[in-house]
Amino acid sequence: MICVAQHIKAYLIWKIREAEKGRIPIGPRETRSPEQQGATDVRILPLRLDAAAVDQMDAAWKGQGMKSRMEFFRRALGHYLEHIGAHDAAAHFGPEQSP
Repeated sequence: MICVAQHIKAYLIWKIREAEKGRIPIGPRETRSPEQQGATDVRILPLRLDAAAVDQMDAAWKGQGMKSRMEFFRRALGHYLEHIGAHDAAAHFGPEQSP
């Protein structure tokens, strides 16, 4: 235990010195500017899919001329929500577009 504690102490001292020299960021990292952070209300949704299914899905949307997987997901969600009659929810995904 002593060896581990000494190693952790040495690491923390090194990390503090690096921060004092300005070589590493201090505090939380900002991925978006404060203006963008305050102006958006976004949720990230986790989605796990089998790799083979993703490969086939990517080939399908690329074959339809879509520019990105995100465009595909948005269009698919909007289309399905329209299909089940959730028109208000579907409106958040823009007008349905045909390839």
